[in-house]
Amino acid sequence: MSITQSPYVRCFWTGSLYLTNGKVMPIHCTHISTKMIEVEAPTGLEGSKMVKLELKAMHEGERKLIKVLCDPDLDIFNEHNKHYIKLKYHTISDKDVAFIKDFVEAHE
Repeated sequence: MSITQSPYVRCFWTGSLYLTNGKVMPIHCTHISTKMIEVEAPTGLEGSKMVKLELKAMHEGERKLIKVLCDPDLDIFNEHNKHYIKLKYHTISDKDVAFIKDFVEAHE
């Protein structure tokens, strides 16, 4: 059912992933839950043990810039010549979690 005992849904939000080496890359979300997120990126994590994620989120006409510190869980080079990256939330605001929860519940 889920990727960390919390419902997750398809998501197409875009944003940026900031690596610890200073590199910033565009990403798009593939799945999201209140515990973790899966994104597709043009390159891998390059050894980053923690990353900053900024998502341009939208739900029911409301736009929000979600900022999260994440712990990488998985980085796989996929069949689309992109990196499929699973990230667990390390630090996220309660307001951002509530926004994601509303989105997930609406799309379950």
